[in-house]
Amino acid sequence: MRSVSAEGTAPSPARAPAAATRAWPALIARAWPALAGLALGLLALGPGLRRGFLLSYDMVIVPRQPFTGALAGLAGGPPRAVPSDAVVVAASRVLPADLVQKLLLLSIFVLACSGAAALLAREPWFARLAAGVFYTWNPFVAERLIIGQWALLLGYAGLPWALRAVITGPVTSWRGAGRLGLALLPAIVGGFAAMTISALVVLPAAILARPAGTPQPAAQRVRAGATALAVLAVGSLPWLIPSLLRPVYADAAGVAAFAARADTPFGSLGSLLMLGGMWNAQAVPAGYGGWWSVFWLALVLAAGAGYVAFGVRQRRWPGLGVAAVAGLVIAGLGVTVPGRDLLRALGSLWPGFAVLRDGQQFIAPLALAEALGVGLLASWAARPRLSAGVSDHGPASGAGGPRTGDRGRTSGRAALAIAVALLLAPVLLLPGLAWGAAGRLSPVWYPPEWLNAARLIDNGRTPGKVLVLPWTAYRRPAWNGGRALLDPWPRLLSRPVIWNDGPRVGDVQMLADDPAARRLDGVIAGPGPLTPALKAAGVRFVIADGGPGSGPASGDGGMPGLAGRLPGATVAAVAPGLVVYRVPGGPAAR
Repeated sequence: MRSVSAEGTAPSPARAPAAATRAWPALIARAWPALAGLALGLLALGPGLRRGFLLSYDMVIVPRQPFTGALAGLAGGPPRAVPSDAVVVAASRVLPADLVQKLLLLSIFVLACSGAAALLAREPWFARLAAGVFYTWNPFVAERLIIGQWALLLGYAGLPWALRAVITGPVTSWRGAGRLGLALLPAIVGGFAAMTISALVVLPAAILARPAGTPQPAAQRVRAGATALAVLAVGSLPWLIPSLLRPVYADAAGVAAFAARADTPFGSLGSLLMLGGMWNAQAVPAGYGGWWSVFWLALVLAAGAGYVAFGVRQRRWPGLGVAAVAGLVIAGLGVTVPGRDLLRALGSLWPGFAVLRDGQQFIAPLALAEALGVGLLASWAARPRLSAGVSDHGPASGAGGPRTGDRGRTSGRAALAIAVALLLAPVLLLPGLAWGAAGRLSPVWYPPEWLNAARLIDNGRTPGKVLVLPWTAYRRPAWNGGRALLDPWPRLLSRPVIWNDGPRVGDVQMLADDPAARRLDGVIAGPGPLTPALKAAGVRFVIADGGPGSGPASGDGGMPGLAGRLPGATVAAVAPGLVVYRVPGGPAAR
């Protein structure tokens, strides 16, 4: 006997295929923002998607990074790469590490585009797409990608989802708090900088949100803010705990070095408003910053006007405007003398305030506000407009007069053209982000000699640390096309590594964050022998990877005279651009 449904009628076999057919358009409608973000990611990375590692400044991922205390922030300087490095290391045990890197980078574009579009769910598709494209393709994303801060960009990509989680429903419930925690996962993976910019948006949004459409009582606002702060604190524990357990040092010289700078003709503040202003001039995308950047300035001014006119006045996304203004103020602190003095004073109170030195990263909320403004402007522009004095109900008076419908269609087409122009403008005005950031992101493989040297050092029977020379944070090896990258040896080795993690910005050389490196700084900078001080510091191996032109013929790793400063040391490995020395005797310190 055939089964009967709860309504007392037998189910029709034809209903299931029909329902599935109707479900496809809904599925596509939900998926297209993510697909658009994926397309933008493919366009941005281009040839960088080939096998191999993309190594650019801070973006350093190695084939098989060992599990060490450094992944938990328990070695060396501040826990900047916590827990992002640990996530990469865990994922690289499942997939090759270079594929993990590409998936993470593509996820940034997918999350950013779909998140911005999700905040405009009530608007037409082209308006949502315009917002998603602007939020995904702008100078902030380009400069942070070139400088290799993918973990920060991961938090940036999750920012609209975190805002959506706050304004969708009350965060004071367990369900609301869980929804916020889930939305913050990209920032949690990103680490301290990603969580900081997320807090800048989440806290004011939680306090000012009106989930039920009516203003919250003061007590409810306090509860919402406290709940959001608790969720942020729990998500920050991976890097917060090690920063409290170990002393953190931040060189005060970084305040001026990391201050926003002008990368357009409109000064530092104008560049920040245009979502640029990166402190590293080498990270500016190709083709950006000339006189033609006036078109980008016009776009962001229009975007800001659209956000104020249609977002603020309609009280959409409460708290975002506050976060955007606050972020712009923080970003501009380093530009003024009083602002730099304030940042130095805050850093002397608590080294954690050093996150404020790189102020340009705090314009992320402004980028989201401008993206939503572009979407609202596109939606407004595409509304059909009828000529003044023409009736909506039929042809105009007079036998030869044009029809209202014709004028409406003409106006609608023109308005839609404006909306399409807003949609395409970011990509057309910023071509330097496309195709591997105009060739800056090109995949390479680590030289086999480096990987063999890493295995040799880790397999050594005598315990001890490793010192890396030259005494600078960044390298420009020939095998990476001469492009700058952060020293990869601390990630390649399981032994503790002493290296100068203090970056050099222009003429400013900052002291190392690692206390062990600061203790050796004077000895290494001096002219005398290094062996006694290295033995006292527990150093067993010295790596010299000075660059091209060195190798077996020179035997100095690109550092002339180094062998003479290591009396008693023996050469353990040598290759073009690389020499490994073994320091005699057992380590005196652990």
